[in-house]
Amino acid sequence: VTHFVLLLGLCFVLGGLAVAYNPSLYSGEVGLVLASIVGSGWLLSLGISFMSLVLSMVYLGGMSVDCVYSFSLVADSFQNWGIGCDGVGLV
Repeated sequence: VTHFVLLLGLCFVLGGLAVAYNPSLYSGEVGLVLASIVGSGWLLSLGISFMSLVLSMVYLGGMSVDCVYSFSLVADSFQNWGIGCDGVGLV
């Protein structure tokens, strides 16, 4: 049991490092999900089930929505914010 808790702690730290040191947003999101799942499992193995549920709801619910919004902004490199070049040509 002790080895399992230590393994979960190591995976949690590695997931946090994956979020911090990856230049790609996609790899950072994978690290965030890994850290969230492992952190929830770590708290669950220590007997803190309510905090495990709160951690998974906050990270996987709230933070993933922000990352998906960022992905959509990055994926569309030529965004049209309304007026743009076509509107200037009409004027």
